[in-house]
Amino acid sequence: MSDQRLLTIPTFSIMLEHHTIMRDVIREMDEEGEPYIREARFISRLHRHMQHIGKDKRKQLSTAFSIENLLAAHILVDKDEFGGESRLIFDRSVIGVFRLFDRSLFQDLTDVALKVQLGGVRLLLSQLESESLLFSDADLDYKELMDELFHRLSELLNSIRLNLVKMQDINQELTDASEHAAKTDNPQIFALLQQESIGKISRLLSRHILPTRQFLDEKSRLQDGRNLFECLQMFRRLFERHQDHQRALAMLRYEITFNSFHSQMSKVSHSVDQFLARSKKRLRQFNAIEAAFGELTHALDATQKNIKRSLIDGEFARNDGSFMGLMQQARPKVLRISRSEAYLNNVISDIEARVADHSLLKQHRYAQLVSSKDDSTERRLARAEQIFDLVKQMKMAEYQDLTLALHRRLNQNITDYHFIDLLEGLNFLLCNHDMLDGHKLKTTNIRNCLAQDEIIYLYRKIRTERVIL
Repeated sequence: MSDQRLLTIPTFSIMLEHHTIMRDVIREMDEEGEPYIREARFISRLHRHMQHIGKDKRKQLSTAFSIENLLAAHILVDKDEFGGESRLIFDRSVIGVFRLFDRSLFQDLTDVALKVQLGGVRLLLSQLESESLLFSDADLDYKELMDELFHRLSELLNSIRLNLVKMQDINQELTDASEHAAKTDNPQIFALLQQESIGKISRLLSRHILPTRQFLDEKSRLQDGRNLFECLQMFRRLFERHQDHQRALAMLRYEITFNSFHSQMSKVSHSVDQFLARSKKRLRQFNAIEAAFGELTHALDATQKNIKRSLIDGEFARNDGSFMGLMQQARPKVLRISRSEAYLNNVISDIEARVADHSLLKQHRYAQLVSSKDDSTERRLARAEQIFDLVKQMKMAEYQDLTLALHRRLNQNITDYHFIDLLEGLNFLLCNHDMLDGHKLKTTNIRNCLAQDEIIYLYRKIRTERVIL
């Protein structure tokens, strides 16, 4: 390091120009939970940064960041030896300036830090309640106490505001962490990243979010004394009693502001709780799948090593609940989409039929059918006649499943549609050849099902084919 000296302002200007050095230093201090940085690590970071700059800049940095220069410029408040290591302690105001440049460096409020802040406010309140001071700015002690009170409250307000801004970005951080874990192909790495994420968020929730939320809760009761809102209300009463309405109004504004922070902090806490619940559930599912897969692999190896055994013993599935019920599950049906001429003609004819339905119904101003609880013969006959008129106006086309096609078309045009309406419409088609419009019906042995009001109906498919003369 250089033996030259710089004044405080030039030194600080160079530190701001190369603020990434202090950013890394502060981040390491926060991660370690220590108010100091070890000199060896500080010098190591400085040298790594100097490798990527020119010779003149390296000389300038060597002078500005020398330990002797930082001590002379009052940027370092102390350098001590502890446990055989040299430790550097920066001035808090200097650290505070660099925290303002980077939102990620905002220092999280802990339960201890909040209690220290509250203890200072309580001490000032006790001095006012002692009636040893005149409530007048002419009293210098009173004036000094008021300056200290509002300075403390302003600092506390700013600290909570900065933490809230940082915590409100936590949703994006959680999303990024989940995506990073999901992209890995290695199951062990996925589990490790999930556990690290859960551990980190759990510490953030228990050490910072929940204490701040409780601190800002006006209903919280503390064993060691008044909470923050009780102190502010007591300040306001004292000011009002002594006709200091401006300061009483200021206390009211502080109450409202801190109370608004509580609702915002509650939203952050809720989102973190949801993330933890989802992450823990995902990790439990992953562990269950991994355990079941491991047992399945072990059972498979037993068949490969034994020539007489070609199949996994059924007792394995019965003993392991993870595989029970799999044989009863139906195989997924293939979505039969193809480029064949028949398939495309079927799709096109269905679209044309629906367009024709729409134009016919619109042209005749057809009113939608309305269902009724009236089960009289006259009512049923009237509804059947309306369904007959509606089916008669629909355009016939080539269908692989006439029942399903008619179900979809009636469902769109009948209010309070019932399965019996489909049966009546289908019966009209089967009994009236004029409605088939040159098509013939072919009943197949292929079965399909329809769901209506939580009831599943099984039927055989009826295919329509155009008769070529």
